[in-house]
Amino acid sequence: MRICGEGLRCFVVKETVSETGAGFGVAWVLRSVMFRFLHAADLHLDTPFGGIARVSEALRGRLMDASLAALDGLVDAALVHSVDFVVLAGDLYDGADRGIRAQLRVLGAFEKLSAAKIPVFIVHGNHDPVLEGWSAIRAWPEGVHVFGVDEVEVHRLEIRGQVVTVSGISYGRRDVTENLALRFERPAVSGMDDGFHVAVLHANVGSAADHAAYSPCVLEDLVGRGYDYWALGHIHKRQVLRAARPFVGYPGNTQGRSFKASECGAKGASLVTVSDGEVGVEFVELGPIRFEEIEVSAAGLEDMGAVVGALMSAAVKEIQGAREVVARARIVGRTALYADFRRPGANDELLDALQDRARDVEGLWWTSVRLEVGPERDLAAVSGRDDLLGGVVGLGEDLGEDLERLREILGAERALGSWVYRLSDDELRALVDRAAAMAVTLVE
Repeated sequence: MRICGEGLRCFVVKETVSETGAGFGVAWVLRSVMFRFLHAADLHLDTPFGGIARVSEALRGRLMDASLAALDGLVDAALVHSVDFVVLAGDLYDGADRGIRAQLRVLGAFEKLSAAKIPVFIVHGNHDPVLEGWSAIRAWPEGVHVFGVDEVEVHRLEIRGQVVTVSGISYGRRDVTENLALRFERPAVSGMDDGFHVAVLHANVGSAADHAAYSPCVLEDLVGRGYDYWALGHIHKRQVLRAARPFVGYPGNTQGRSFKASECGAKGASLVTVSDGEVGVEFVELGPIRFEEIEVSAAGLEDMGAVVGALMSAAVKEIQGAREVVARARIVGRTALYADFRRPGANDELLDALQDRARDVEGLWWTSVRLEVGPERDLAAVSGRDDLLGGVVGLGEDLGEDLERLREILGAERALGSWVYRLSDDELRALVDRAAAMAVTLVE
């Protein structure tokens, strides 16, 4: 699809495949500019990992090193793709208490980039604000630029005769509720063609429900400020908010950390290329370990052997193209095996069986089993009955049809809070369906 306007640029949206993985692609024609950069964010170095019930010592070691290995991969990608600079859009570290190991690993990474004459531009976010925490590094190598907290700072590069401007601002403290996007304005550059402008911002654009509202803003706040590319950070799910000029996007985090939807799947950085007048954005996978929830339906399966076999088959398909996969099994559906799943210790025994089978599959690690199954019965017939069972099922059907009302009811409970608003409609309906099936089993 080609969209032209203003007599200056044409925008081309296309699918692309990098050397290290497939991903989204966006390109637009921009006259006389030739350069390439990596846009990464949310490295969360030395991050803790959540939602992992049982792991082996071997996996524990791999997880401890995963975020640092992703940083090494970032440096390798910068060198392999011969980028002209690197942009890091916040949350380099996971918290104010930054480990010495992580800081020294960052120093080593930046030394390699500096030796290759690749500048690095860094903003700090809510997890690693400039004025909080402790730093073991007093001076950075040449070419490493950390944006300050008082105002939007501007750095200009000349790349093969072309001007590239990188603007950004860091968080001073963790709780930044100001809309920092409103501080940005395309800086003036002398000359008829002032080159390409990159804005670096750690922010929640559009109030994504599964992330805190740090520096909250809306897309319109970014579009009219004169930049060509908004290098965003904070949201861990890779996404393009705008494909036309200005390009606005999140690269996602460089290494998944749990089984949350935003943490699952391939993780990495955006490789932005301007070559022969065309700008392209590709995904480059960096995270050495993928988190994946492997779901199968138990409906129609004749025994537990078939359940384990179905999970293993699904996992083997998922692991294709990945280095390593940390998997959580999710078994759903109404099934004749419901009584088997309800046996004491069924979860643990299923996990043991999966881990045994995974020994023959390189790079596959099972960590937990979630059961969301119900008895094999006709709930529609039960809902028509004029008794307690009919009332229970009927209530579930009513709530399943009015999800906003259900969210209001559940959201009023302090223990649930905003959690219910992070569920998709399908997830919430599945929860209602499971609750109705469990209620029928308990009442009968």
